[in-house]
Amino acid sequence: MPLDLRDLPPPEPMDIVLGEAELLAPGQSVSFVLPHFPTPLLPLLDRMAGLAYRFELSGDGGVLLIMERS
Repeated sequence: MPLDLRDLPPPEPMDIVLGEAELLAPGQSVSFVLPHFPTPLLPLLDRMAGLAYRFELSGDGGVLLIMERS
């Protein structure tokens, strides 16, 4: 079940996503529902070795971020 971060004020969602990304062990994944596409977050995620991520529409106006550590 994705963690819904839509009601949190900035920069809490970004801090939570980055913290969880750092904690992911190889083979683990985590997902979040965000209020919008997180453009400022992308370069930070791209710098994390072994981290893959993708986005999907959540179906209720949000964006689903799915991250996996390889």
